[in-house]
Amino acid sequence: MKKIILLLLLFTFSLQLNAQSTNSTISGSVTELKSGEVVISLTVALYTENSTKPFRGAYTNKFGLYSITNLPPGNYKLVATGVGYQSFTKNIELKPSQNLKLNIELETVDVKGQEIVVESDRLDEEAVNRISTMTISPSFISKMPSIGGEVDVFRTLQLLPGIKQATELSSGLYVRGGSPDQNLNLLDGVIVYNPTHLGGFLSVFNADALRDIKLIKGAFPAEYGGRLSSVLDMTMKEGTKEKFSGSGGVSLISSRLTLEGPIDENSTFMISGRRMYLDLIVNMSAEDPDEVPTYYFYDLNAKVNYKLGENDRLFLSGFLCDDVLKAPEETDFNFDISWGNKTANMRWMHIISPKLFTNFSLIYTDYSFGTFLSEKNEDTKTNFETKSQIQDYMLRGEAQYFPDENHKIKAGAEAILHNFLSHAEFNNEIEDSPFLERDITSVEAAIYAQDEWQISDLLSSNIGLRGYYFQEADYFAIEPRLSASYRLTENSSISASAALAHQFLHLIVRNDITLPTDLWFPSTSIITPSKSWQGVLGYEHIFNDGEYLVSGEIYYKDMQNLYEYKDSASFTLGIPLEEQFTQGRGVAYGAELFINKRIGSITGWLGYTLSWTQRQFDDLNNGKWFYPRYDRRHDISLVFTYELGKRWELGASWVYGTGQAYTMPTGTYAFDMDENGYSWEKYQYTDRNGARLPSFHKLDLNFMYKYTWFNIPWQLSLNIYNAYNQKNPFAWYISEDWNSNDNTSKKVIKQITLFPMIPTFGVSFKF
Repeated sequence: MKKIILLLLLFTFSLQLNAQSTNSTISGSVTELKSGEVVISLTVALYTENSTKPFRGAYTNKFGLYSITNLPPGNYKLVATGVGYQSFTKNIELKPSQNLKLNIELETVDVKGQEIVVESDRLDEEAVNRISTMTISPSFISKMPSIGGEVDVFRTLQLLPGIKQATELSSGLYVRGGSPDQNLNLLDGVIVYNPTHLGGFLSVFNADALRDIKLIKGAFPAEYGGRLSSVLDMTMKEGTKEKFSGSGGVSLISSRLTLEGPIDENSTFMISGRRMYLDLIVNMSAEDPDEVPTYYFYDLNAKVNYKLGENDRLFLSGFLCDDVLKAPEETDFNFDISWGNKTANMRWMHIISPKLFTNFSLIYTDYSFGTFLSEKNEDTKTNFETKSQIQDYMLRGEAQYFPDENHKIKAGAEAILHNFLSHAEFNNEIEDSPFLERDITSVEAAIYAQDEWQISDLLSSNIGLRGYYFQEADYFAIEPRLSASYRLTENSSISASAALAHQFLHLIVRNDITLPTDLWFPSTSIITPSKSWQGVLGYEHIFNDGEYLVSGEIYYKDMQNLYEYKDSASFTLGIPLEEQFTQGRGVAYGAELFINKRIGSITGWLGYTLSWTQRQFDDLNNGKWFYPRYDRRHDISLVFTYELGKRWELGASWVYGTGQAYTMPTGTYAFDMDENGYSWEKYQYTDRNGARLPSFHKLDLNFMYKYTWFNIPWQLSLNIYNAYNQKNPFAWYISEDWNSNDNTSKKVIKQITLFPMIPTFGVSFKF
């Protein structure tokens, strides 16, 4: 570990030495003219005189910064372009050894088609950064159909190829055969451990508060780590510098409000809140509210942006969310269940030179889940209480360096202090018995370095290495990451990537309960870190002047040291937790096709996934391989928005999926009558998830009408969930059908269907 830290210090020192070179450079930031928000992944290109193709170029990073290095002196035309922005053009005379700083402010324009993936005018070397990567704008999410009128980030991401939905109730992301805990969910660089409300029905992320949403489905670069399957990297809005403004909306289940604006000439703010008011509706509509359980959730995002100087900015951001479920007042059985996240991040961005940008962050994360149950009878009062919690304190430093036109180097280090708490207690008027008390503190550290290298005009790559240390049991791991892209023609390219990833934190899932009772547990001397190898091969083609993008990818992922509860696990005895887990492995492989229409009155995509996902545990299913429930052989999604005129717009999605894997009885066997005349019947079951539910398909629609009222723009939405009322299966069960004619019964399979056609209304506004 000491050697790695020394290497990192030497690397950082070399960066600063190189940053002092006298090579000519053009650098700066790109922001929106009115709001002052940074513009991410925008093209900044330089043209020589009488040239129609870029001589050199760069892209703005996630902080809106760009740098074009090692430029010979001469006259250039700088052009900054991006979908949704008015092009910026400026003639530049570059003198020898000149470091020119040029900050660009762009005007926004209305366009038809800005929603997904990449712009057609990006430079070729950016193709290596698009492998398995999807970017969706929050504005597109707001146009998608929803249930209850509440738009949701995760339910839109589930429409992308390679991403599964476990059940109709779940908004969790099952990416390329991985479970939701294998996704790294980042909000302004902070880990969010539980990203769902309502037991998984909605995500905790309010689209109104988000600026950028990027999902990397596999083989992610070295700057990301700590998870096996994917990265969801979301950036919050920074607040407009133009004027105080806001937006909001009201749906059948919740309301939301976002406010933003300048604090002074050097600082801005954004605050966004959302609350579900099912408890208020019940109190107003129920005959006796004291007999109805209480449930509600809320989430709150806030961010402040301070400009400390020409080269320094300070960002303060925070996120808070809670779910609360309580028993009715009038009951002998009381319960109080709550879960939630708290995060905070203080980030300092410093520009050392035109070639070297740095960021330093101090981060706090807290996720907790608590349950209190009590029962009172004539003789005694009994209480049962559990709590699980994970708290993180993190320090992170990262640098981005541009040594020359062919290399963009990123390096960083982070240290996390984890505190895991698991507590369970049973007591009554006779005895008080805490039977589970587990408090583990551990340090996790990581360093990384990666080089985005333009090897030739046709070949580009991203080569990286990430090193890990986990204090509990002194685990150490090195993770190589490699991706490359080769340009076949002006508009087509092939790409490949491979990555090794480790996960030191495990989410142990209880399959018998739908509430978020799942337990985060660290690697110990008994529970070893999970590990995955991922490989991806892809092809991409842009045609018809950038109107269409077609891409296809095949992938393979091998996963080791996966954990689940044993079938014999006990949740009421003081048994060490490690003894209740079983270790296994998994594989996932498949192919994805993505056709994206990006320009015109109709925009959207068609996605298709052919995939297999399997697991094997020695203590489950007699040691045989089985399919997890979210395994679907075929997945199809058709998603589009259609502008019907100046006022009307339609958002639609149609999905089809092979039936989920399911465990079902295959027959019965009976025991002879006992001495009391009773006979016993038992079911014979398939292997674990050895049957399949019927296929799943549905159509969702969202009709949007725009109008002005009191000089404020409004939008009225009519959502129709399951528009043709398909009776999709949620579960099967065995029931007895009685025949009154001959007084006989027979066993039949019956189906549980959750949601019929559901029309809902919603309204949103801006000011």
